[in-house]
Amino acid sequence: MPVVDLRVDRNLVCNNFKGYKLSFDPVPILREDLLGLPSTVNLLRNDFSHLHFELFARQNLLCADPWIPHNTYFMNSDHQVMQCIYDPQIGRSLGLRVAYNIENYDHGDGYEVQPGDYNYSMCFISERFCVICDGITTLHLLDTGDRSRPVAEEWKLVTRAPVDRESGKRGYIMYNARLDVVQERKQISVAAGRISRREEGAAQAAQVGMHYTEIVWGHWIFNIFSNEWEYTIRERLETAGTLQYCAFEPRAESLIIGSNRKVETRRQREAAEAAAVAAAAAPPTAPPEEAQNGHEVTVSQDAEDAGREETYSWVQTNNDVIIHFPLPESATREDITVRLTSTTLEVIYLEQVLLAGALYRPVHTESMVWLVEGSALHLTLAKHTQHLRWPHVLQREDADADANAVDERAGPSNAAALPIPNLEDPIEECDLGTLDDENQIVRFNLPKNEITHTIFLGSHPLLFVTDLRPGFPPAFATREGVDASLWLQVYQPSRPDEWDVRHVGQIHALGYVQASKLNRKFTACCAEFKYSVICETRRNVLIYHSRHESAEGLRKRNGRPVVIGKQSVINIEFEHGEIMGVAAASNVITILTEYALMHLQL
Repeated sequence: MPVVDLRVDRNLVCNNFKGYKLSFDPVPILREDLLGLPSTVNLLRNDFSHLHFELFARQNLLCADPWIPHNTYFMNSDHQVMQCIYDPQIGRSLGLRVAYNIENYDHGDGYEVQPGDYNYSMCFISERFCVICDGITTLHLLDTGDRSRPVAEEWKLVTRAPVDRESGKRGYIMYNARLDVVQERKQISVAAGRISRREEGAAQAAQVGMHYTEIVWGHWIFNIFSNEWEYTIRERLETAGTLQYCAFEPRAESLIIGSNRKVETRRQREAAEAAAVAAAAAPPTAPPEEAQNGHEVTVSQDAEDAGREETYSWVQTNNDVIIHFPLPESATREDITVRLTSTTLEVIYLEQVLLAGALYRPVHTESMVWLVEGSALHLTLAKHTQHLRWPHVLQREDADADANAVDERAGPSNAAALPIPNLEDPIEECDLGTLDDENQIVRFNLPKNEITHTIFLGSHPLLFVTDLRPGFPPAFATREGVDASLWLQVYQPSRPDEWDVRHVGQIHALGYVQASKLNRKFTACCAEFKYSVICETRRNVLIYHSRHESAEGLRKRNGRPVVIGKQSVINIEFEHGEIMGVAAASNVITILTEYALMHLQL
């Protein structure tokens, strides 16, 4: 499986950025009281898992129009799509209006939303189409008319369909939707999901949590003969971790998923659970030597020893790879021969080759340490590229050919390392991330029905996800040092087997700043990267401008000028309630609370 590396564009990195300066400049706020409260639902008492918290507590209920980012939408408690039009020319809101009324259908509940249902979710897929999931079972495809016209057009229902009729389950949220024209036919792909619960016996046998995230890949296609939209299910995917990113690539032949746990199809999960249950019911056998928080790999020996197999285990940190080899109790250090170059490794016990081949990535030879202790050989290698996750120790011909090709395409300009951080600075808790998690982004390709590419993110999850360009997949932000780096998918229709991401923006020190905000709820930035915003649950809205105009020209003594950013703190009155959503445009931030809609003018 090719591993896609995140290659930072050094032209976007500001090496002389020295932090944010608190500004007391006033920020004008325009407030509108809501006639109807935003639509929200409550969880069932037995559904308070970590996955439910991530899904509900941090769901942004305010949806911005990617084609007209100053206009925002939300659903109210009367099942109405509320539109707020902001005119950047005059710096005023043109008020709230009802854009569309969602019809309620009897789902056996008397047309009422019940605890355990999900919130509404909305996605604009073109200048004229919008998809809404009602949080229960139904997807609505709407024709919004030309939203750029000053006189609003009437929204009309095009079609609707159940998310997953076969499952009979209730409660779904829509993660992403996309409109493509393939072979002169319109098709709409929808990724919806829910938090499901495993059977207790299967969860214990598989040694996994009770809850998992279920993703339904739906597909609308326009039938030119019947003049109707036809809806089908293309695939069902699952992950036991938090869903950090979910978006289709152009043409929607692949789904890009970010999570801190393995992503698999339903068939793969059911087969694994069945095997785990069968293994639990089978008579106990002597367990193999376990790898401590690592991977257990069976390695075939050379031709002279082809009939035997040895097992070694390995673990990795952000900086090192540690390999453990079991040895006889009589083994001593004199029996071991280790030959290491920056790219190859050979380990020999007496005349037996324990491991030999080309390493997955280069290492520092001078930092290699090995010792024989406890009937085992422990060997530590220092990674040349820190924070890069190794999927395996040695290169594999099928998996690494494409990865090496990616490195060659990167060119010599990427060989230069980023500036070395100040090693005298103390390591803080927010620098460590969550050590138990291995966050990654995978590309699930439908024609091959498998994961074809992987991005290893290490212990730090994605910082946030945002729409930068209309019609493009959402961008995702990762922590690179103390900064936040934003990435967009790169897809070439002429080469569908290739996939990559491109570094498109850098927000100074946001990775460090966000890690220090324990009460943060939402993070967003404008498409031009001029500022970013962090919203807490109820009280504070923190705005970070990349440059402070009044601080231009500052310099270190006997040094070059430094760049200073500007921080603004906005206090939201408690009477406005909890912050429910945020949208960032070029010169205005829209905040949705329980009782008001606010425009922060920048």
